Amino acid sequence: MNHDLEKKYHISYCGSYCHICDWHTGRIRRAFQLAYDMIDSLGLKKQLGENVDVDNFKAGLKNLAQSSICPGCKAEASIHAPGEDRCKIRQCCYSKGYVLCNECADFPCETLKSNPGVIRFHCIENLQEIKDRGHKAWIDRQWKAYVTEPID
Repeated sequence: MNHDLEKKYHISYCGSYCHICDWHTGRIRRAFQLAYDMIDSLGLKKQLGENVDVDNFKAGLKNLAQSSICPGCKAEASIHAPGEDRCKIRQCCYSKGYVLCNECADFPCETLKSNPGVIRFHCIENLQEIKDRGHKAWIDRQWKAYVTEPID
């Protein structure tokens, strides 16, 4: 594994890791496809109940199953005009030329500390560990944790 390329392309600015993200890997798409397939193959229409519009429900599952796989945070960085990026963290970090937010003198800033996704996925802690131990050790730990968890 090329750790430097992983850092450059697959660790998001805020400290998430794309290679273990369920949207990026397609795990979420596979789950919705499986649910869609199970409705017919297992005859689950009755179990959904009379109040459920099964065709509409299946259409929603199909849409989610066919949704795009996330290309990753950094793949989207250069496609947005300044001020139009939906992610303020990415917009800030990219505009300053940083690879990760922990390179900034203001780390951890209020934008990071108040972002629900950053809080939920412990991104500040990730970035601090990368800063303290280096990105190679952090990536290796992520992969070790990921491969020991059940994937599907």
